[in-house]
Amino acid sequence: MERLNGVRALVTGAGGGIGRAIARRLAQDGCRVSCADLNKERVEETGQLLKQSGGEALAIAADVSVQADVDRMVKETVFAFGGLDVLVNNAGVSSASFIESVGDAEIDRVIKVNLVGVMRVTRACAPHLKKSGRGRIINLSSVEGIRGSGLLPVYGATKAGVIGLTRANAIEFGRFQCTVNALCPGPIQTEMLAPLIADPKTHDKFIKGIAMKRLGVPEDVAGVVAFLASEESSFITANTIVIDGGMTAKSL
Repeated sequence: MERLNGVRALVTGAGGGIGRAIARRLAQDGCRVSCADLNKERVEETGQLLKQSGGEALAIAADVSVQADVDRMVKETVFAFGGLDVLVNNAGVSSASFIESVGDAEIDRVIKVNLVGVMRVTRACAPHLKKSGRGRIINLSSVEGIRGSGLLPVYGATKAGVIGLTRANAIEFGRFQCTVNALCPGPIQTEMLAPLIADPKTHDKFIKGIAMKRLGVPEDVAGVVAFLASEESSFITANTIVIDGGMTAKSL
């Protein structure tokens, strides 16, 4: 469609799964895409895929939980593209443990990536997005940020925090014509979900709870990101958009 021709985007966690699908979709629609990920080999592979498809891409190895990496990532992106219009805060890690069993190291790891990392990247990108005049911030939360799961106390808390941050930033950025929204995917077929659905019984339980009777795929999320990055979404901000095939509707 190329409706995003020339738009400059940064996607974190672009080494695979949802992040790679987002980067590919944005490039397909005409974006110049900076792909960032902790895994150097995988993010370079994403960059090559975008270039092979005719897109303009930059691949950066960076850890969103490390301030120096965040600063370097944003600096390299802005230098390469001459600015920034779209930020997709996708980088995240999983954690599954009941609260009595979770250790301090695990708590720190998940919070630093899933919540503090989003804050740090947004803070570093803020002046460039405000200057853009059509800035977009798209934060990846989760259905676990809007519902409860006893096995996911730390993960769920960070994803709920992302929704709170989204609303606060939407108010701050609004006068700069910059929108800020959060996406809450349900079960999406990625490496993160794979261990949870390896057991056929667990897989069937997931499917039973989804109105559309299928798991999502990364492209289901990427399409929504492309819409939010476009001009068609220019008056949509501070929203939480659930992408779960009707799972949460059945749970309530």
